[in-house]
Amino acid sequence: MPPMIANRSEPQPGSRYPVSSDNYHPSLDDPPLQSADGLRLDSDASRILIVDDNPDILKLVSKMAVCLGYQPTTAENGVDALYYLTRGYYDLVITDYDMPFIDGYQLADQIKEKHFGTKVIIMTGHCEKEVEDLLDGSGIVDGLLLKPFNLEAMREKIERVSPSYPGEWGA
Repeated sequence: MPPMIANRSEPQPGSRYPVSSDNYHPSLDDPPLQSADGLRLDSDASRILIVDDNPDILKLVSKMAVCLGYQPTTAENGVDALYYLTRGYYDLVITDYDMPFIDGYQLADQIKEKHFGTKVIIMTGHCEKEVEDLLDGSGIVDGLLLKPFNLEAMREKIERVSPSYPGEWGA
């Protein structure tokens, strides 16, 4: 379900109409109340930004995040992710490694430089050794998730990089 806004031209108060995702950006004063699939999100949930250029991966990882008790926001590329990061705080960013414009490592570098305290997990389907060699000792990436991964692997990785479990970050 797309985000909703009140239509002020209707005589009936409270009438609501969908907003296209092409022109909708959340504001700091109005955090999203629903995930991309329309599920109501708990206001206590930790906020996660999920970044991947594959819409199917975005949808799947977003649903996994909801199952783990997080409030996900999705971005289709690093440029959009940087925009969302300027509009609000995210406890964690889970980003694909191989993306156009800004790859996951470059995104992680910018996040660490400008958004103190935000953890970054890179997910990738590339050769583990190749990616580990690039990321090893950089201090930029907090964790690595190898695709394909399941809900339990995602939970374990998040618990390893985070100081606490959902609902306790930013409380």
